[in-house]
Amino acid sequence: MSRARREVPSRAADPAGLPVSIWVRLLKTHGLMTRVLRRGLPRGITLPQFDLLAQLHRHELAGDEGEGVTPTDLTRKLLVTGGNVTVIVSRLTRDGLVERRRGVKDRRTIHLRLTPRGRALVERELPRHRAAVAELLAPVPGRELEHLRELLGRVNAALETE
Repeated sequence: MSRARREVPSRAADPAGLPVSIWVRLLKTHGLMTRVLRRGLPRGITLPQFDLLAQLHRHELAGDEGEGVTPTDLTRKLLVTGGNVTVIVSRLTRDGLVERRRGVKDRRTIHLRLTPRGRALVERELPRHRAAVAELLAPVPGRELEHLRELLGRVNAALETE
């Protein structure tokens, strides 16, 4: 029994072919990198939790310690829903890595800060995480990584106006 051969349109005939192919490769790259990076995290810490801790740490390093970061700010920075941030923060608070504080000027506002334990974890794990990301991207020459960064920056800038 013979199977009918499906015609695959050439990229020239399908103007969406190249963009879709790029989208699929971005998703695959993200999935593969995420799988590897997840393995390098401390036991009991998920990648979204680590990302949130790293954002709080960046905020502190920028000298913006003040009252801390609001969950709404984190939602924008992490590109996740408010519900996701709430669940992640609850877990990190329970584990003693993040603390919630009421705003000084507006008591209705909650601000998040790293606890000393959370700060120590990030400061210990962030160099490992950065090295793991660098190792994953090592097969690509530096100049090409710079170009990829620039191109993705353009795509991000265009999408942020949407």
